[in-house]
Amino acid sequence: MKFSYNSLVQKVDTYLRNKRSTSRTWSALLPEKLFTPALWLWEPRSVAVGSAWGVSWALAPVPMQTIFAVLCSIRTRGNIPMSVLTCWISFPGYQVILWPLQWWIGAWFLSSLGLSSGVDMELIRAAAQAAPEGLSATLAVFGQVNLLILSLELLLGCLITCAALGASVYALIRLIWRK
Repeated sequence: MKFSYNSLVQKVDTYLRNKRSTSRTWSALLPEKLFTPALWLWEPRSVAVGSAWGVSWALAPVPMQTIFAVLCSIRTRGNIPMSVLTCWISFPGYQVILWPLQWWIGAWFLSSLGLSSGVDMELIRAAAQAAPEGLSATLAVFGQVNLLILSLELLLGCLITCAALGASVYALIRLIWRK
């Protein structure tokens, strides 16, 4: 008996639709669009879109990144397995490097517009030196920092890096798939 990926997707879709209509299971709680066969096919555009959403949300400093990647893939008709797989490329330890980089990118962009939170490398060095003395000493170093602008710098840096990596992955997959 010979099976193809498409026939398997159709059989699973049919099974889940029948199961949903006959009983209240976990699949009844999931959106109906999640089981659309087009979202599970390996086509150039859908794989590129799903991968782009996955890596974009992998960089975002939010919990439950996979859920957001799947919801965005459903909305833009991206491949769901690829959005999940590429979202899982991240591991918790990389955030130690990524968040300062994202803040730096956002701070650089806002400083070109004339806005600054007051955080610079000298202030970060002073905070690191005050850290052994306790939390109150560390927070005292940040007394002159505008926390609203600091948050805006981090948010903007996150948006820029997520969008840039997502667009790069989309373009790379479309380029590779053409060959």
